[in-house]
Amino acid sequence: AFMEGYHVMQTHPQLYKAHSENHVDHYEAADSGKSSVESSRMGIKGAKTKDEIAAQFEHFELLSEGMAGMIHQKELEIARECMDADLPEDAAQGVPAWFGLIMQQVTERLRARGEPVPDLLKVAQSDPVNAVEFLFPHYFLLPIFTSMSAYRIRPLGPESCFFEIWSLTMFPEGEEPDPVMEPIVLPFDSPEFPPIPRQDYSNIPIQQKGLHARGFEYMRLSKNVEGLISNYQRLIDGYLAGKPLENLAKANHKLGGNFDGPIEDMSA
Repeated sequence: AFMEGYHVMQTHPQLYKAHSENHVDHYEAADSGKSSVESSRMGIKGAKTKDEIAAQFEHFELLSEGMAGMIHQKELEIARECMDADLPEDAAQGVPAWFGLIMQQVTERLRARGEPVPDLLKVAQSDPVNAVEFLFPHYFLLPIFTSMSAYRIRPLGPESCFFEIWSLTMFPEGEEPDPVMEPIVLPFDSPEFPPIPRQDYSNIPIQQKGLHARGFEYMRLSKNVEGLISNYQRLIDGYLAGKPLENLAKANHKLGGNFDGPIEDMSA
């Protein structure tokens, strides 16, 4: 079906292009001990803050349009206003300071509008989140600031799945829209989907053909940054094999916060 960890760089080339010269390569920072969100807020050595935040803001715009709200327009406007802030010239210091300023401003301004948003700076210290958070067995949450995208992918068989997608944000109390009572069901290649999911959906048939190719025997995974794929599949194997629920629950906890993380011992 669909697994976020199967992505390759070419799936969303526009996102890579926005960062290709100025931005940190997450795989170069894999040993830093930082989450994917923290790594994305680092500046590469010698980069200037002005150039780095311009590339990052372009990335925000691509995510906002490409996911129809992963970063809401209200947050995008706040980030735009923060681009002219007085920041250290060295990107290694300036970029984290810029992100901190955005988080502070998003928290203060949206709370002033009556939105029940968390204190993003405190959350970043107490419960840091990754750019992609996985909840077993088939739910993904993609948070940036207070708005986010969510996926739920239910397999319909070995070669097909039902892919649900939401754009989520906060509203002031009393101004919430009416709840959606029925889903809008579209074919996988519908132009009504945002650009980034369309790229994902077009990638799935190609992926499946590759997995069934005559020359394909098995898949090699990086033990350091593709652990989620292996951990997830082995946890499913544990349920199918009827392993003790206590052991499965402990193994399940190892999936959280490990999107670009290592292969774990799931037997405990």
